[in-house]
Amino acid sequence: MTIYSDSGRMIPGKDLIIAACRGLPHDDHPMLEAAGELAQLHEIRERTPVCEMDKLDRRRTQLIRAIDRWVTLATPVPRGGAGTHTETVGQLIDRLARLTAQAFVPLSQAPEPVFYDAWVRLNELADTYQDLVDDLRTGTKRLPD
Repeated sequence: MTIYSDSGRMIPGKDLIIAACRGLPHDDHPMLEAAGELAQLHEIRERTPVCEMDKLDRRRTQLIRAIDRWVTLATPVPRGGAGTHTETVGQLIDRLARLTAQAFVPLSQAPEPVFYDAWVRLNELADTYQDLVDDLRTGTKRLPD
């Protein structure tokens, strides 16, 4: 599902974001490209020594900021009384990418209850993402500075 903003720019829905994080083929879209790369970085991060994570984390920060800039251009100016969300869209997508990388790669061989719990957490976060995108589109939420 894709949501269209008033500016004509598309904001991908939760299903497209999760599919991109899983590495599935998708339309050429900056947010989907960034989500896929974030998931890859989280997979690499699991195998990287702590002393070498700075480069990965710098790239993650760049991708998060790029997503946030794109969302700012794609969404209307929030209404005066719009509440502020606790995270940016980029931060939420980064967390979705991390959970996706954890749920589909290392947990694929885990016992069913462990995999199920990870899947539930991923779906709950995906719903949070979708709710935020819907609220941004209607101007009822604003993003933190």
